[in-house]
Amino acid sequence: MSTIARGDMKQHHQAMATVAVVQDGAIGQARILDWVRAKARKKATKFRKKAAELHADTVRRMAAVARRILSPGEFASLEGFRTELIISWHHRAGLRKIRRESLGRPEKLNLGCGPFSKRGFLNVDLFPGGDVTLDLRRGLPFESGCCGFIFSEHFFEHIDHPEPITSLFRECLRVLRPGGELRFSVPDTKWPLTEYQQGPESPYFKACAVHGWHPKDCVTRLEHINYHFRQQAEHRYAYDFETAEKTLAAAGFADIRESAFEGSLDSEHRRVGSLFVSARKAA
Repeated sequence: MSTIARGDMKQHHQAMATVAVVQDGAIGQARILDWVRAKARKKATKFRKKAAELHADTVRRMAAVARRILSPGEFASLEGFRTELIISWHHRAGLRKIRRESLGRPEKLNLGCGPFSKRGFLNVDLFPGGDVTLDLRRGLPFESGCCGFIFSEHFFEHIDHPEPITSLFRECLRVLRPGGELRFSVPDTKWPLTEYQQGPESPYFKACAVHGWHPKDCVTRLEHINYHFRQQAEHRYAYDFETAEKTLAAAGFADIRESAFEGSLDSEHRRVGSLFVSARKAA
């Protein structure tokens, strides 16, 4: 091998060695950065957890003080006001997300989804857990005639009747395109009222125990019926088909029908004890 060739080979090896060192250094730096980021994430998570614990403890202490100095009615009003402020904050966050992500023309809506989101739907709830947080008592911030199908299960009984539920149904009608469908389920109130006089061993009261619908301190038939209507003040109105039909008709819906459980759409735990209703916007 000539002197020139040996020199070229030596330079080549030196260059490769330099590249390897640089690469090793880059890899080392990347590993250090990854380690630093991981440590930072761990500390941030620990800090957020501690902050949440401190916040919860502060809220508990403040609530204890408030209970001592306020009447039960005053305390309930204060709690209600606090809850409404939180709801309003989430609602504004939901509106910002709709504008930011151009979600104003959904094809399918799932209203009051809770933890049971549906694939292919824009899932809406009062609190985080779905796709968007909205206070549906304020209406639907979507374009008119954009939606083909609106779904909801065990949500409408949480809205006061006749208002704002009638206004919400009118909003559903506005958002639906002609021929579009609203389908929902609510607790079936006809069932417990029909079986009350049949005694505590009737199917409804047995179902309450089997499915765990009511707390264990519900023992008498009337305790069960009270919980069905009230659910610790979360339920605002009870429905049978006759009442649902009247309310939907007042909002402008047509082709209002009592329907059956649909396994491809309805949640399995809603199969028993639910009233299923379908209504359409006139074509």
